[in-house]
Order: sequence, then C-alpha cells, then structure tokens
Amino acid sequence: MSNIKNTKSTTGFFEDDNGNKSSTRLKTFLSALTALIIALASIIFNEVSLGESLPVIITLLAFSSGEKSYQYFIETKYKSQDHEQ
Repeated sequence: MSNIKNTKSTTGFFEDDNGNKSSTRLKTFLSALTALIIALASIIFNEVSLGESLPVIITLLAFSSGEKSYQYFIETKYKSQDHEQ
C-alpha cells in the first residue's frame, strides 16, 4: 500500500471553485427548496390553493435565480477590473 495521499481536493455543494463557503448558493438552494415545498403543499392540502401560493412561489424562484445571477455579474465585473489593472 502506498502512503501517498491524493492532493486533489473536491469542492462541496455549497462551495465555489476555490473551496470557499458560499452563502449565496445556500440561500439560493433554500429559497428554491421552499418554493418546491409550498408548491407541493398547495397541491396536497386543500387549505392552500395553488392560486393563493403562486405569488410566493414565483417570488422565491425569482429570488433564487436573481441573486445567483447578480453574484455572477458582480464576480465577472470585479475579475475583469482586476485584469485591466
């Protein structure tokens, strides 16, 4: 057996390519998961109709996609400014 350890590190689900923890990825995942739970609850339970919960679902999905898009835009903007200097 070899005592050589594998130096290749893998990043986790909520980490960026450098291995840094990303709260934006966590918030995006949680808001999308919450929207899914509300959608399923509105289908399964008769007390909540899909029409009543649809604005909340759309808001959560827009937040989850919008925040990640905004983060990507900011990261690319700062990376391009770093390369120009």
